[in-house]
Amino acid sequence: MNQRPFIRKIIYLAILVLLLIPLSLLSMPSRPPTPAEPGRPGEAGSKGGKLAQLRDEYKLGQANLGQIDPTSEAIKLATLGMRGFAATIMWNKANTYKMKEDWTGLSAALEQIIKLQPNFVTVWQFQGWNLAYNISYEFDDYRDRYFWVIKGVRFLQEGMKYNETAPKLVEYVGWVISQKIGIADEKVQFRRLFREDNDFHGGTPIAERDNWLVGRTYYLKAEQLARNEDMLDKLNPLVFLFHAPKALINYAIALEEDGVFEERAAVAWNTALSEWQKFGQVDIRTTEDRAMRLNDFGRVSDQIDELVKQLDALPPAGRRELIYEEKLAALPQDERDALKRPAAERSSDEHRLAASAQQKAEVTSGELAERVDPQQREAARELAKQIDDLKLTLHHIDRGREVLNYPYWLTRCEMECRPETIEARRLLFQADKALADLDLNAAQSLYVQGFAKWDESLKDFPTMRKDNLFGDDMAPFIKRYRVLLKRLDASFPDDFPLPDILGAQREKGNITE
Repeated sequence: MNQRPFIRKIIYLAILVLLLIPLSLLSMPSRPPTPAEPGRPGEAGSKGGKLAQLRDEYKLGQANLGQIDPTSEAIKLATLGMRGFAATIMWNKANTYKMKEDWTGLSAALEQIIKLQPNFVTVWQFQGWNLAYNISYEFDDYRDRYFWVIKGVRFLQEGMKYNETAPKLVEYVGWVISQKIGIADEKVQFRRLFREDNDFHGGTPIAERDNWLVGRTYYLKAEQLARNEDMLDKLNPLVFLFHAPKALINYAIALEEDGVFEERAAVAWNTALSEWQKFGQVDIRTTEDRAMRLNDFGRVSDQIDELVKQLDALPPAGRRELIYEEKLAALPQDERDALKRPAAERSSDEHRLAASAQQKAEVTSGELAERVDPQQREAARELAKQIDDLKLTLHHIDRGREVLNYPYWLTRCEMECRPETIEARRLLFQADKALADLDLNAAQSLYVQGFAKWDESLKDFPTMRKDNLFGDDMAPFIKRYRVLLKRLDASFPDDFPLPDILGAQREKGNITE
């Protein structure tokens, strides 16, 4: 009798048994420590096998399926490993509950979704936004709206527990707290309710309960988490790092809108200025993996100018003018004619042609380097390379400053720190209050003093007089002053101290006669 098949089966069985040993060690579940009880000592816990340790290290564990409604379709799909389909079903149910304005059903559906897909960050963000923005809007009473805003925040905070390595989710909590509470139509009521919300803040002192300050704490947590996880460069660092310092600016603005001036306002603006300047010194990586600092615009511009002078100084002289004339002569006649015509006399088509001609005739550093005497050409090419590299860096800095309106907020912080600026804001705040109280004569006197104080403050910041954003900020005060004068049957003064701002706002249509 042939024993070979039997022996082969025995060998296979032995191999399977041997394989089960490392598999059991790898997949051994973790066990929490058992607390001591009367008459029985406690037992130490266990980290489990390698797979359990990796789940803990990389936060891959899922929520307990036993918390899902055991009679629902979701549990049937989830137990078959089809959590995605189950989550989709519950998502559709949540939308149905929303349309029916069944808020209890909506809350229950959201709870089911997060039990099914606790590590799906988009679910947390979308539904947190849905609660704080869409659902809250369905209510007329601002107290009910605030309730749902906080419910959205709580939902997002719950998501943070399941996604401890997701900085975008932490950042979004800060965004809802700062932006939704701080700039909503009901911001006065929301900010007051937020300060008074003991359930949310616990033992946090009242002075630290401002929504902008609380939002900033989450922005800073998100920044630190992104750095710890080496994720900062993947999150558009320019915008990601902007939120925390900008929150301090918004906090200073909100304080004065609440009627808080003098020392507290000065401290807030000085802190905002300091943090905004620090932000400008942060190394930020661009999409081309190029480091830049927003405060380096002037320094990089000076470096370019110096290198251009060195390149132009190389022999032979007059290369730039010669190349420009050559490129100009190669342009179509209509473009040359448009470029020669004074800008004020150009038609719209001629402006377009002139811009095209100017771009085509621009002399590059590389072209200048190639016309240098042969013995110095390599040095010229190196200079041209440095110039082009710095110009690209300057382009990124300029674009970043423009996107964030960085120069405006830097100048604004410097100006708002001044005692005369704080006094100007205080006077106009008091003027608005007197107008609301129908104390018209007092309001007129306060407006006159306030605008005069603004004129004094702006003497050191002439660019702010021409800035559209600052003009938009001043326009409501000027309009209320005009309304007041009409009630008093008085004419608008010819010697109004802010004529440039008044004229610009009239041109924009923000102030009408």
